[in-house]
Amino acid sequence: MVILVADDHGLFREGMQSLVEQSTSDYRACGAASLTELKQLLMQSEQAHLIMLDLNMPGMEGVASIQALARQYPDIPILVVSAEESPTTIQACIQAGAAGFVGKSSDMQIMKKAIQCLLAGGQFIPASAQKHRPINCTHQQEKIMRMLIDGRSNLDIAKVLHLTEGTVKQYVSGILTLLNVDNRTQAAAKARQVLGLVGS
Repeated sequence: MVILVADDHGLFREGMQSLVEQSTSDYRACGAASLTELKQLLMQSEQAHLIMLDLNMPGMEGVASIQALARQYPDIPILVVSAEESPTTIQACIQAGAAGFVGKSSDMQIMKKAIQCLLAGGQFIPASAQKHRPINCTHQQEKIMRMLIDGRSNLDIAKVLHLTEGTVKQYVSGILTLLNVDNRTQAAAKARQVLGLVGS
């Protein structure tokens, strides 16, 4: 079985490749340091059986990249491996199409268990995220959250989305309530978690 390990941290990527290949002689690991390299590996003739994916390596756009990969390669399960282990981020990854999530703080046994679970057609979700209630937002709210992350003003957002500034203020107010925060700065930070755009 071919497992693709995509992570821009060389030592971690090589460690994961060694872990995969030492688990059983049936596994062969190939490494990629960016989303572009991963896509090149996926286009090669040999079929991959699992993708181990760092959430924020070069080329990644958070959960949007997971969604794209899951759509393009529906038969290859995606295991997200990230240092950001908040329940919100984990749920965002799973909702985007990942079959599993493992935090980089996990021990090797957990990592092996997750790999075996996904290769057997299952899901692997940390217990901390299973009890977490994900935040459901509309497409328009997601657009505005992304602009809040970029630090855009209500007027800028209104111009881009062809809305009135008053309408944007209402959206922002609703987003603050949805995210359970008090101001735009807190909303931007929380939105990064919700949309899977946190650092890894």
